[in-house]
Formats: sequence, structure tokens, C-alpha cells
Amino acid sequence: MYALPLDIFRIMAGLLCAAYFATLALQAQDFSNPDGLLDHALLHRIFWFTRLSLFHPGLSLAFFYGIFGLAFVGAWGIVLGYRVKLCAAALFLIAVSTYRWNFIVIYVDDGFMHLLLFWLMFLPVGHTLCLPDFLASPLARRWRWAHLTVPGTAARCFLCNVSLVYLLAGLWKLESPLWRQGFALYAALHLPVAYTPEFWGPQHLPWLQVANHFALIIEPLIPLLLWWRRDHPLKWCGLFCQIGFHVAILSTFKIPFVNLGLMATALLFFQAEIVQRLCRPWRPSPIQQRPRLDPAGRYALVFLLVLSLAVMRRIPLLGVFHKPAYALLWTVGIAQDYHLFNWIDKVNYHVTYRVIIQSHTGAQQSLAPSTLFPSSLRASLLQAYLYNVRWMFIPRQHRLALRQSILARSAQRFCRKHTQDGIVTAWSRVQRILPDNPHLSRGEERFLLTFRCEEKRAVLCSTFLEQLHRTDCEPSARPTLSGT
Repeated sequence: MYALPLDIFRIMAGLLCAAYFATLALQAQDFSNPDGLLDHALLHRIFWFTRLSLFHPGLSLAFFYGIFGLAFVGAWGIVLGYRVKLCAAALFLIAVSTYRWNFIVIYVDDGFMHLLLFWLMFLPVGHTLCLPDFLASPLARRWRWAHLTVPGTAARCFLCNVSLVYLLAGLWKLESPLWRQGFALYAALHLPVAYTPEFWGPQHLPWLQVANHFALIIEPLIPLLLWWRRDHPLKWCGLFCQIGFHVAILSTFKIPFVNLGLMATALLFFQAEIVQRLCRPWRPSPIQQRPRLDPAGRYALVFLLVLSLAVMRRIPLLGVFHKPAYALLWTVGIAQDYHLFNWIDKVNYHVTYRVIIQSHTGAQQSLAPSTLFPSSLRASLLQAYLYNVRWMFIPRQHRLALRQSILARSAQRFCRKHTQDGIVTAWSRVQRILPDNPHLSRGEERFLLTFRCEEKRAVLCSTFLEQLHRTDCEPSARPTLSGT
């Protein structure tokens, strides 16, 4: 393959990594922080397999700021072409440890970013567009860029992995009744993963049904079109569909990293076209080297084989290899699930909150729900466990403890950030997003918890899980628990 498009992709991947670890640093206080919303010691007891990590209970928030800051600097090493594989390996270890540390709130962006870093360790990048190139003479540099080629096995295996993402995610959606009915996209746009869940209404349903069926058709077709021969009209049609598909998702859903990363793979699908057009004055010659399999290519082929077996669950004969292959991938740090949005039939819940604070004089004041329950995507994934909407399988004996910890730590976060004096009470309204409830008008308000703050420490008075009957919470000061 030509080296230049691979290094353009490397630069875009490095920029994505820098933004990703900056985002993790911004979220660290709520999630990676040992005193945040997640009880990491409890998670390590529930998910014993997440202990294979750089992070363990007892670390401080300052440590996580430092490690994410170090990863941010390492991402710029990838951008500048300085020891790319070493930087990618270090960042991969940090990314894997982070998703295992915050296991129950990981989502598709985390899955794609650690996979991207894994492939950067095998791709033949760093031969162009790096610091030595910028110090060389411009003319000689560009001539070299136009003619330099590298072994292409690993890159083509990576493109096969990308094709699996599109193909399996698209085909698995055909199992979903809501996707087949044309209602799944409407339901997804009302979930916290969407930017404006309150904007969409029944009046938009006819247009969203068209978009729903279009997505079912185009997603599995994208990789088939992108593998067409060079400069074929169908291949350019595949590029148009790929860019349009991801731009539509980027404008509506809070999953930027996976969509930007998948769009960047077009640089590799169109590597020959890019070189022929960008380097036309230097007349790049067609690749004529004899094909050879380098060590990185061998490892990439083995990985692709194991990955293919890991996603073959419920496939006759091959399905028996699913668990062993997935366990092997987990051991080396890969956690991939290609069931994207086909889970909409099971977890299509819409949740709204009402939070009030009552002073000791009896005066009540409404608070923004986000003061108690953050509106970020990770926080929404965590809150879903309160209603038995589980993204990860939780053994029955641990479910109560997990829900109690979510309530207690949410209250503690409120007390750490706010100074209001009084008793805080929260209610939630939960309802399914189904074709017979497009207006979302069926939910009943239910009591969640009551607590007060004492020297920035939360004192729980009662929760919907159990009555605590604390003597230091005055019954006369409690608001009426409507909707119980």
C-alpha cells in the first residue's frame, strides 16, 4: 500500500486520541474518581475479570488526572510521528484499564478507541508526515511521499475489521422488531444518547421511519461498496453513503469518536486514489512490489481470525468458538460487541426527574434534575441500573448493593457541589418508548430518595429501596412523597 494515506489516517487517529483522553480527564471527577459516582471496589467484586488492569482501588483523583494528562501528551506523539507504536501501546494500556475501571458505563466510543489504538500498533505508520520529514527539503519530501510503499496486510486486516463493524451491526438490526417496524430510530432519539431527546415528536415519525429503513439498507452495504475496485462509480457511491451515514449520526447522537474514526477509514479504502490525485505532479508509479507477509501482517491475520470467531455467537457450528475466542480477546485487552442499537427493543426507556429541596421553615424550591442526576451519557447509563435496565449482566445477589451505591453516591456528589441547607427529595418518571406510546404520556412518578447534607456529607433519610428511619432526619421537615 502507499504510505502517505496511512500516515494521514495516523494523524487523524492521534487527534482523536488526544480529544478522547481530554474527555476522560474532564469526566474523571464523576467516574474515575474513587469518590465519584461509581463504587469501584464493588465493581471489582462483581466483575472479577476487570481486575486485569493498571488501576486498582486506593488510587486518588490526582493519579487519574496525571495518567490522562500523560495519555494526552502521548497522543501528540502519534500525531507528530514520534515513536508511534510505543505511544500507541502505552495509550492502549491506559484505555483498556479505563474501560475496565468504569466497566458498567462504557459505550461504543470506548470500544472503538481502544480498538483503534490496538491497530495502530500493527499498521505500518510513521514513514511519512513525521518530524524528520518536516525537517527535510520540501521537494525531496513530497517526491518520497508519492513513491513510498509499505506492506499492506495489516492495513487490509484493519479494513476487514471495520467492514465487520458495518456488516454485523447492520445485519443484527434485522433481528429487532422495532427496527423492522420503522420505530427504532424514533425510540433511539428519545434516549439520553441523543442530543435533543425532547425535540422529537410524533409529527416527525413519518420522516424518521424513512430514515430508519434507509439505515437498515445502507449500513451493511457500505463495506461492500468500499471494497470495489479503484475509481469505480460504486466505490465513490460507497464513500458518499459512508460520509452521509456518519454525519447524520454525529448531528443527532453523542457518540462522536466512533463516527469520526470510521469516517477516517475512508483514507485507507481510497489510498490509491488519494495518492494519484494529491501527488500527481510527482507521478507516483503503480505498486509493483512482490507481495510479502511481514510479522505485523501475520499477527493481524491471527487477530482477525480470532475476532471473527468471537462475533459468531448463535451461528451454527462456529458459535461454539464464541466464548473461548472472546475470552482470549479480553485477555489481550479487546472488548468488542457489534450489536449497535439492536438492543433498542429491551432498553427503550425514557426517564425524567423532579428534584425539590425543603428548608427547615417548610419553604420548597425546585432544583434542576442535573444537580442530582448528571445528564451526561455515562451518568445516564449508570442511572438506568436503578430501574433494572442493565447494560451489563449483574448477578442477582449484587443488584441491590449496586443500586444503593448509585443513590448514595449521587446524593454525596450533590452535597459536595452544593451548599443548600434543607432536605432534598427526588422522584422519577419512567416509561417505555413504544409504537403505542409515541407521546410518552404513560409514565407514573415514583419516589427515589430523600437526603440532607451535613458538612458536605450526604445523610440518607429514605430511598425507594428501603426505609432507613434515621433519627437525624426530621419527619416534620420531609416533603410529601407524592407518587409513591
